[in-house]
Amino acid sequence: MSCFIKPLLFIVIILSINNKSFAQEKLKDQPIQFRVWSGYSFTSVFLLGKTKNATSTIVGIGFRKAIRAYPDNALLFYTADIIPLLHFDYPKRDMNNEFVKGKGIGFSPIGFLFEKRINRTFSYQIGVSGSFILMDSTFPTDKGRRLNFTFDPSFTIQTHFSKAVSLATGYKFHHISNAQTGSENPGLDSNFLFLSLIIK
Repeated sequence: MSCFIKPLLFIVIILSINNKSFAQEKLKDQPIQFRVWSGYSFTSVFLLGKTKNATSTIVGIGFRKAIRAYPDNALLFYTADIIPLLHFDYPKRDMNNEFVKGKGIGFSPIGFLFEKRINRTFSYQIGVSGSFILMDSTFPTDKGRRLNFTFDPSFTIQTHFSKAVSLATGYKFHHISNAQTGSENPGLDSNFLFLSLIIK
């Protein structure tokens, strides 16, 4: 669970500092904004996870809601998503690094997204979220677990086509592991390039 909790604790600390450092306004009764997003990673990296040379695909459906406003057209959003597809094609160490496929579904109950307007058309976003992922088999080794956890900080540029529709493009670092709840915990890190369609 530590991989899920630590990034969110970091956000809470930042928010508590922000409470004291500059003006902000709590927002109430804000409309829910729906979003659909998808990403692809050409290869995994050897960082927190130890599974290399994996390709990854992810699809998410969810919403975001503005909860705080800051000076200079900045907003903080709460986010939540369902992940109907998370797919990996990766070398499995139990099979002499033969490539196998793994699929999972998940739920991201909590995340935060800070958005700052650059001009009328563009804004940048910094986000982080955590998820519970149920894989179709033990992952990524036979001594792993089906239930895994993720966290994924992201950076995007959002293009506002109208008051109702926006498109965000950017980068998401995605870490998945069983958080030391399995006999083995190699983990896997993906560098996602992704698109997000936001409907207000």
